[in-house]
Amino acid sequence: MSIRNLHVLILVSVAYVAAQMVADISSLRDVALFGFSVSAFSIAYPLTFTLRDMAHKLAGPQVARTLIIAAAAVYLIVQAFFALIAGLPPEVTPEESAALGQLLTPEWRFLLAAVVASVLSQLVDTEVYTRWVNRFGGEHQWGRVLVSNLIGIPLDRILFLLIAFLGARTGDELVAAFIGTSIVRLVFGIISIPGIYLVEEHSEDWVHITEIRHSDPPSFSRKREG
Repeated sequence: MSIRNLHVLILVSVAYVAAQMVADISSLRDVALFGFSVSAFSIAYPLTFTLRDMAHKLAGPQVARTLIIAAAAVYLIVQAFFALIAGLPPEVTPEESAALGQLLTPEWRFLLAAVVASVLSQLVDTEVYTRWVNRFGGEHQWGRVLVSNLIGIPLDRILFLLIAFLGARTGDELVAAFIGTSIVRLVFGIISIPGIYLVEEHSEDWVHITEIRHSDPPSFSRKREG
């Protein structure tokens, strides 16, 4: 991998984590889109699937999987920090303190649903993307993003609804919540597809990055000792 592509990978990775955080924060706002009432989360979150695809294209599936797990860890750390500061005595009125605590402290079932749904759907997205590349190589790059998004985005929604609301909502309510939000997310996921052409395909050398060890080469060690 060239230095330029390494820099691009860093930027894409940061953008991926940032998009996850922006989506989480924007979930506080509901909007009306395409005739559906959805959380603003559905605007930012689909971008993470294409950013994951871009990281995959740059550095391969192993790096993409690491990025998925790292983003989930960052999300959990942020939520834990919010829960911590929500319990600290603020310089506000008791009413404002209670409202702030409710805002910063998530329902743990929803938190679990969000993390599990995101990690599993993004990992499935990785596998679908990998199979497409193995089948078509460098051709039809838009297809690898489209197909992986068409599977990953709805899967994320299904997993979240089942974990967060199974037993608390009726089947019809779950179906309605799935359809509207999934349509909106897929629209924004499709809009983001051209982003895959902004990055280069990773070189075969990058596939062997796991063979690199953090140790000084013998020649360097001798020079340093001398």
